Amino acid sequence: MPPSCLLKSFFVLLSTCLCTLTAHTQALVIPVNNQFDMDNDRPIFCRPGVTNKSPGKGVFIQYSGVGGYDITPKSATSKANSSDSEVDYVEKWLAKIKIPLVNSPSLKMMLGYEYRSETFHFDHIGGQYSDLLQAINNKPLRNTKLSYYVTKSFNNKYYAGVRLRVSSRGDYDNWLDLSQRYTTLSGTAAFGVKPHKDLEWGIGLTYNDNFARKRVWPFIVYNQTFNERWGIETLLPAKVMMRYNFKPQSMLLFGAELENGSYAIDVLKEGSENPLPYYYRHTEIGIKASYNQHIFSWIWLNAEAGALVPIRNRFEDAADPLELRYDNSTSMAPFFKIGIFASPPKCLVK
Repeated sequence: MPPSCLLKSFFVLLSTCLCTLTAHTQALVIPVNNQFDMDNDRPIFCRPGVTNKSPGKGVFIQYSGVGGYDITPKSATSKANSSDSEVDYVEKWLAKIKIPLVNSPSLKMMLGYEYRSETFHFDHIGGQYSDLLQAINNKPLRNTKLSYYVTKSFNNKYYAGVRLRVSSRGDYDNWLDLSQRYTTLSGTAAFGVKPHKDLEWGIGLTYNDNFARKRVWPFIVYNQTFNERWGIETLLPAKVMMRYNFKPQSMLLFGAELENGSYAIDVLKEGSENPLPYYYRHTEIGIKASYNQHIFSWIWLNAEAGALVPIRNRFEDAADPLELRYDNSTSMAPFFKIGIFASPPKCLVK
């Protein structure tokens, strides 16, 4: 999707969805008692999130750039330059929106749409697996997600959340392709405890059923505000970020977060007339700093910079992805991200 189209889409979404609010675990605000409410028996429901947390992103558009790095097949018998391939740069786009369906003190429901793409631009492709790398060169790899969110608060201390999602990941040309080889079905359920406004923790499970395998893994949420300046926001084992608030509408987060991509691709091998189905996966740890700055009204600016430390870079033959694997070694790469998002004010969240 061209940048101009993404920018145009963003401002259309922004103008039509100013009532957007986020109900994900990291995206709600702290309840404030109404001092003029004379009904003292009305129940008080907790909301996920801690004081001075990073703002939720109801509408978000972001551009990312990753600097050059080398790719070397792990099975290469020589470290000669002919065995190496060089990525010149990688460009990524993200656009997403969350639309509220229910906004009551004890129950929140939302629909979400998210579009991601990343395009690898190689300076040189050589050595082993050159046909695999050529399949992703200058070809946008897309990840489109449709999500349904529910957050239920039981009382002033306990809450739960569920997310159901269908997504398509691969080198397809349209905005969404739900054919079996591209489709991933996933579900997440979490239970949270909020003893007071500055502390919350929770546990949960995520289930993924995609084109290659089925997986279930647990996670832990731990968020705490220590004082008016310092706090921590985590989603273990995927993210650990310290937070420093310069003021309520200006904050810096720094730490580590898991970055990854998983796609179904077509590979045209030498001697073959028709492309063959493969899967491409990459995983890195992003060591980064992220800055959020309120601009005006609902609008915020987000900027990030850091380095990607490689963990895995792999192609898998769709005929047997657990056995026919082609692993690569990659070097560390710098990256930056710049984005703009809309976050609803506290007064609109019941």
